[in-house]
Amino acid sequence: MTDIVQLSVRSLVEYVFRSGSIESGFRSASSLTDGTKAHQKVQKQYGELDRKEVYLSTEIAYRDLLFVIDGRCDGLLAGTADTVAGSQGLTIDEIKSTAGDLASIDEQSYPVHWAQAKCYAYMIAKEQELGSIGVQLTYVQIASEEQKRFAAELSFQDLELFMLELLQGYYPFAEQKRRHSGLRDASIKALQFPFPVYRAGQRKLAGSVYQSIADGRKLFAKAPTGIGKTISTIFPAVKAIGEGLLQRMMYLTAKTITRTAAEEAYVMLEARGLHMHVVTLTAKDKVCFQEEMNCTREHCPYADGYYDRVNEAMIDMLSQETLLTRSTIERYARKHTVCPFEFSLDAAYAADAVICDYNYVFDPRVQLKRLMEEHKRSTVLLIDEAHNLVDRAREMYSSELKKSDFLAIQREYKGSNSELQRAAKAVNDFFIAVRKEVGDSGVEVKPELPGQLLELLEIFVEHAQSELLAAGG
Repeated sequence: MTDIVQLSVRSLVEYVFRSGSIESGFRSASSLTDGTKAHQKVQKQYGELDRKEVYLSTEIAYRDLLFVIDGRCDGLLAGTADTVAGSQGLTIDEIKSTAGDLASIDEQSYPVHWAQAKCYAYMIAKEQELGSIGVQLTYVQIASEEQKRFAAELSFQDLELFMLELLQGYYPFAEQKRRHSGLRDASIKALQFPFPVYRAGQRKLAGSVYQSIADGRKLFAKAPTGIGKTISTIFPAVKAIGEGLLQRMMYLTAKTITRTAAEEAYVMLEARGLHMHVVTLTAKDKVCFQEEMNCTREHCPYADGYYDRVNEAMIDMLSQETLLTRSTIERYARKHTVCPFEFSLDAAYAADAVICDYNYVFDPRVQLKRLMEEHKRSTVLLIDEAHNLVDRAREMYSSELKKSDFLAIQREYKGSNSELQRAAKAVNDFFIAVRKEVGDSGVEVKPELPGQLLELLEIFVEHAQSELLAAGG
């Protein structure tokens, strides 16, 4: 029986091209909301027969694996009278939004975007037995709403060859993952609870965790100190992975000491025969190899050429190790000269279990977005001491602005970027006015959002993003 590998177009393209992200320099340079709005504005221009957000899927046998690939293309445009014979005039439209200057983008600037569009084009051409199909990239400048397009007509034979080349690049990782999955599932099936007997309440907690996973329900458990809640939650979740109920588990903590307890639980289970990839995420400033943390190619040899080396590094580590602790990740990062923090994040996408701080799931600024998008329904969150989430959520979803920061930017860019200087000055002036209004009390609480400040900040962000992109930030 041929083993099946299920993955998204996004995962396939990002792995092979290793550009960091399909949206690198695009949606990351603007808010997700702005990116969505830009997509929608383009899609509103579509004709009556054009389709948007089209779900596509295909199966491709490559060597001894069957790849099931799916994704959602931004647009499928209907044909016109002067289309190429055999294409029926269909065109895949892939939309990318950016806060940068469209003049700096040419047809070959982002091969990863072409690759994504070609995957969708292949799926449609195969499904409808087309001899050729159009492929179009539409770039949108968020602030000006200016658009720039590149288009090509590709034959089915060329698209098929391209897909096989992608799978050739992805195959070593898929093969490693297949071997690991077989060993993992067999080890879980034979795995026993790591203690001779359950403590009082332990069996009930473990059973409740497993049943909640099986039923797709949430479970809030209040357990007394000493019951052994860490192993009582991790063990049933591991068993659920072995039964195919889950693909991944994440153990979320607020403290280093409880993170260590989770690592020790997996060590204990591994001693009983468990074969499972478990990665621990550590803050960037704690694992950086450099004396000064400057994540640019010019200043860091571990960042320079990272994506040229990370695939080999990942397969090496996953083939040799199971418990991917900080020390293990650092050892392989040095061996392959890759950034240990980015390496740990990439390992998290490949691992069966992740031990990390709350913010990697709940903080909108640092959460593992692709992991959340693709595996949300097949991932369980084991949240240790969940009562800590209340205070942490206040920090994650609250923001703070300081007048001094805008004054510093106003002075820094005087004479070099007049638009940014003026935007920073406008915000600084707003704070001066508020300070005068507040007076000696020093505090003012309002139930509504400060509309004027929000408008000034939007202008500031627009000019700040342009400056960062121009500087390569």
